[in-house]
Amino acid sequence: MTFIVSFFLNLLFVGFFARKFPLDMPNSRKIHTIPIPLTGGVAIFIALLVTEKNLLTIIPVVLAFSLGFLDDIEDLSYKIKLPVQFLIALSALFVVSQKITFFGITLNNTLGRLIELFWFMSMLNAINMIDGIDGLACSTTMISSLLSKEYNLALAIAGFLPFNLPRAKSFLGNSGATLLGIYLPMRVLEFFDGDLGFATIFLGYPAFEILSSFTRRIIKHKNPLVADKEHTHHLLIKKTNIYKTLIVLLSFSLLCNLLGLSKKLWSFVIYLCICAVFFAYCFLQRRDSNR
Repeated sequence: MTFIVSFFLNLLFVGFFARKFPLDMPNSRKIHTIPIPLTGGVAIFIALLVTEKNLLTIIPVVLAFSLGFLDDIEDLSYKIKLPVQFLIALSALFVVSQKITFFGITLNNTLGRLIELFWFMSMLNAINMIDGIDGLACSTTMISSLLSKEYNLALAIAGFLPFNLPRAKSFLGNSGATLLGIYLPMRVLEFFDGDLGFATIFLGYPAFEILSSFTRRIIKHKNPLVADKEHTHHLLIKKTNIYKTLIVLLSFSLLCNLLGLSKKLWSFVIYLCICAVFFAYCFLQRRDSNR
């Protein structure tokens, strides 16, 4: 049912009402060269609303979608988005009610909730950061949804994926990326029984992207909250084509999924080693391009 609703809404939107939606216009930070309608988030949102049975879950989902949709229309400043993201993350705390742990170590309730709040805010932005080339964010989140047994979300994304694969006829938009950025982390954290350590490794690719992006911007004395065109996918696509870039990053994401599912402490060491290699590669690529 979820797939059918998502697929046919996307078919309808892209085929007949594309110009009624906000358009993602080309600019120096974007890869696409023509305006693309932002229909994906709307279709996924409606498909989830129709099939979601947990009323508590709907609150952060509606807030996230609304913020993202307004951002698609008005291109909101981070000064406006951050307070709303805080409210979205706060509402997610009431959905995930498990005791918060970190690699099996139970955290103090207050400390655990504070870290969880920061984690949700980080993931809200992390999913948006990997939504930079056709099919990447959708494929990554769909596979993660399947492996964490969140089939409803996976089917909603699958209904949109055919329209988002290269060359994309439609984009998620900030509405879709923000929606996925709260829905998927909530489900993943529930799947791992509140263990933030293994949940982070499982979502290791977007976690790496936000951490590495903030780190390099701070090193360069730039505002860590201002977007740029130096993400991992931007650097890889300069060296190869979009399909090989997708394969590399989806493989990285899948490896992180499997490491998280192992629920072994050694998986954290392997994850750190892989991230170090990726970070070093990206650093060298940026240095060469600036010469």
